[in-house]
Amino acid sequence: MSTGVLIILVVIATLLCVTLAVLMYMDKKGMLGDDAGTVMTDGSEDNAGTVDDGANTDTIYPEGDMVGVQTDSGTDADLSVPIPQDKIVDIASLQSRNPDIYAWLYIPEAGIDAPILQSSQDVNYYVTHNADGQPDENGAVFTQMLNSKDFNDNLTAIYGHNSDDDKGFSNLKVFADPDYFSKYPYIYIYTQDSVLVYKTFAAYESDDKLIVLSYGTQDDELYQIYLSNIEEYAGLGGRLDKDEWPMPSDKIITLSTGVTDREDRRFLVQAKLIREEKR
Repeated sequence: MSTGVLIILVVIATLLCVTLAVLMYMDKKGMLGDDAGTVMTDGSEDNAGTVDDGANTDTIYPEGDMVGVQTDSGTDADLSVPIPQDKIVDIASLQSRNPDIYAWLYIPEAGIDAPILQSSQDVNYYVTHNADGQPDENGAVFTQMLNSKDFNDNLTAIYGHNSDDDKGFSNLKVFADPDYFSKYPYIYIYTQDSVLVYKTFAAYESDDKLIVLSYGTQDDELYQIYLSNIEEYAGLGGRLDKDEWPMPSDKIITLSTGVTDREDRRFLVQAKLIREEKR
């Protein structure tokens, strides 16, 4: 075999290896195929975040003094925001009512005060069942199995129906008002061990893509891509607070609900973790 032929074969083999490596990377990041990030909705105008099963693979309030744990995001003013003293929720007691209850969401000014549930059997269960596990068209406030229950994921998506009777997430629309958005930025989540304080940085309409399925919950690279795209997703008419924009190290929650008469749209309220109080 001549030297020239050998060189050509080496070059071809090298190109094949590089191509294979690129394809493997794209596949890992979900960049291949038309089905990546596809969401199957239930067709209702107030769909709370339904996905195809195949795509998946009131709080204890500390007695006595609480020890503050500062996150990287809270300013001095944020760290002095008091935990609502009138909110006492016992997760252990609630779990005797329904073991799928694992946290409590409290937005006092918006009138949102509800347990957060997650089914380990059916990703869409609480789209059509209430917090007691009974069939109910209003559903419940819930997360899906894609998210952990400790709120340590980069992205935690919390779903609720946009009902007509102030249930679920029907009152999330108040965040579309610029005065409310700036005046009442705090969201509280109670878990069995902590009270988590979040500060809103965005509220806007978006498509019905399932965020955690598209960007993952622990992939730091995809998370940074998502954060850089939020302003574009928000579009015209969204509420954005660039002074509170999350850093790649921040943990965020997304509250998601349907938009009346728009089956393919969702209203999102997003907030970053700024403070944690351990009991």
